[in-house]
Amino acid sequence: MTPETSPQTNQTLAILMILLTGVALAGMDVTAKYLTVHFPVLLVIWGRYFFHTALTFAACTAKCRSLTFLRARRPGLQLIRAAALFGTTSCIYVAIQHMPLGDAAAIQFFAPVLVTVISGLFLGEHVGVWRWTAIVVAFFGVLLIARPGFDGLGWAALLPFCSAVFLSIYMVMTRMIRDKDNADTTTFYSTAVGALVLTLVLPFFWQTPTLEQWALMVLMGALGASGHFLLIKALHTAEASLLAPFTYFHVVAAIFWGFLVFGDIPSLWMLGGTSIIICSGIFVWYREIKARKQKSR
Repeated sequence: MTPETSPQTNQTLAILMILLTGVALAGMDVTAKYLTVHFPVLLVIWGRYFFHTALTFAACTAKCRSLTFLRARRPGLQLIRAAALFGTTSCIYVAIQHMPLGDAAAIQFFAPVLVTVISGLFLGEHVGVWRWTAIVVAFFGVLLIARPGFDGLGWAALLPFCSAVFLSIYMVMTRMIRDKDNADTTTFYSTAVGALVLTLVLPFFWQTPTLEQWALMVLMGALGASGHFLLIKALHTAEASLLAPFTYFHVVAAIFWGFLVFGDIPSLWMLGGTSIIICSGIFVWYREIKARKQKSR
């Protein structure tokens, strides 16, 4: 076995791809935050979805050399999953108009912990007392960032929290559909449905972008497509359980981009709450690894 194909090399590459995913998706969000200053939110979401879909369509067509990836075996599940992603994007893009990007990303990353709740309620997966404790602690971290009633983020913090709920549904639907449709089909329909709907209503909120703004919309779509591609590639290279803790790098990248572009300096409340959410997520991951090892004995 050569070093290029060793498990250690594959795991390292997968972790690197997850880290780059965080950089790309946080870069997409900071571009969206900049564009929402000049355009209605729906137009910005359209740009993100349309160019993401166009680039994904071109990549899948070149890869498959056919349009077979358009055939979904479970179109109903694909539609629900796409709707959940649209809810995720809509809530987070409205949120970042009113709050720092890092704060919104931190609250949104309550989603991996919420997945545990949804999996327990709807997929029949066992959720023990330690995982429930981690969920409650993570929610405390969300409250620490938002600080409702204490001159914190206030109502705006509800939006990334709603985004986290939609994102957790999206994650669970992705888990349910992975054995029913291939990765190309699922990747394409993630944004294709939203792009089609938004294009149909585009005349109601259209504003003509400048050449620079068009370029930023293409960049936003390219970063989204690249991020999702890297995420899927990483999950095909290494186990999700190994990669889960590294997905929180997205929050770090969001804080970096927010500071670099908008000069947002994270507060101690935000850093404390983020640390609690990340530690809770890693604890849930640890418990899942431990439970799997016990079952395999």
